[in-house]
Amino acid sequence: MAVNKKNELRIVADELVYALRRKFRVGVARDHLRKVRPTIVFFALIFSCAIIAPQKVFAGFDAYGGGIFRSYPLSGVAEGEAGYGVLLRGDANSPFSSYTRLKLYGSSAVIYNSLDAAVELFPLAIAGVRAGGEAIQNDTEYSAHECGKYECVGRYYRTYIEGELNLGAGPVFVQGRWRRERWTQKNPGDGDFIDPTSAVLIKSNGDSQTVYFGIAGVNLNPKWSVLGIVRYSENDQLGGWSRFPYGMLRYKDGPLTVALGGGMFESSLKRESFSTVMTLRWDFSPSLAVR
Repeated sequence: MAVNKKNELRIVADELVYALRRKFRVGVARDHLRKVRPTIVFFALIFSCAIIAPQKVFAGFDAYGGGIFRSYPLSGVAEGEAGYGVLLRGDANSPFSSYTRLKLYGSSAVIYNSLDAAVELFPLAIAGVRAGGEAIQNDTEYSAHECGKYECVGRYYRTYIEGELNLGAGPVFVQGRWRRERWTQKNPGDGDFIDPTSAVLIKSNGDSQTVYFGIAGVNLNPKWSVLGIVRYSENDQLGGWSRFPYGMLRYKDGPLTVALGGGMFESSLKRESFSTVMTLRWDFSPSLAVR
């Protein structure tokens, strides 16, 4: 009789443990689904629109060259991009057209070089997604970071997916981007390494980063505009973050675009300080993207 009682208690205990495990797994799955549901819906709408869009014949190459400079943390590169876009629906200059595009982007500061390849899908020219990957090779220590404490030299990789939305009314325009990145390095045994763009520390065996980017601007006339910009990033594992709100005055004349401004940069590795920003761009052949 005692043995039977003992067996019954063991069965009840096993069933209780099983029920708790099952409930925990389901709860975690539900919580995770709730968090990513808006992203799933957004991408589902994007790809559904692309599938039903009628095919058009228009296609063409595009390219630009230029440079970016930031005084704090000090960084600057020459950059260039080439792409091939295919118009799926509508007119090339319409914000309601649809297109897909392949692009190849490169940047260099001689000792720092990167190559980025991506595919873009815009069911509307004002809203779409892009996904790609980038390889970065840095051959010297950054003067702006503590390279004696953290790894700065080596080969790093970044894959990403990004959503973009552009809106405008009269002279006012806004842009919002959400980007999810996965960082890794060629030699994980080298230790935690630095992402020089965000000035945050990346875990040696890889980490994910979320980047938010927003622009609000006003066209003063066909050539001059004023922009307010903010970039914010945060890491999943090491708690790294960066924040950079800044303003710019932009001049556009045909294929030439020049912008100059500044703001306060701060990150988990860098104290808050003023940073000057300058960008230069020359469009050799314009793309289908809204600018």
